[in-house]
Amino acid sequence: MNIKEIMNSNVETITRTTSLQEAAELMQKENTGFLVIAENDEFIGSITDRDIVVRGIAERLEIDTTAVQEIMTPNFLSCHEEHTVDEVANHMNEEHVQRMPVVNSDNQITGIVSIGDMAQHLSAEAVGQALKGITESCD
Repeated sequence: MNIKEIMNSNVETITRTTSLQEAAELMQKENTGFLVIAENDEFIGSITDRDIVVRGIAERLEIDTTAVQEIMTPNFLSCHEEHTVDEVANHMNEEHVQRMPVVNSDNQITGIVSIGDMAQHLSAEAVGQALKGITESCD
């Protein structure tokens, strides 16, 4: 099964100049902890709710005036629509991430896939391995 078949095609994007406050408000509104930072439909980075807390608030940045580019993860990982669920799960495990943007052959973002999206399509062993890799990065 390809990632394109299970990805979430509703992708919330912001620009690098979006404030941390605006990003957090969008996360709250959309009930997500992950936003894609894009310019001209090209993926340039990501920001998570954890980034805002650990890199923003904990460092006492002004959340209403600090742009997400100050704390974003640049050039982050992505997968291709045609990659298999197993390939992406292995990649997430190796890189200790729980969400990954999905791009098409033109490198345009077409969706987001999470380990939760893939869990029902993987063996219990594969889900366990992926979760193990993710949780190790949070220690």
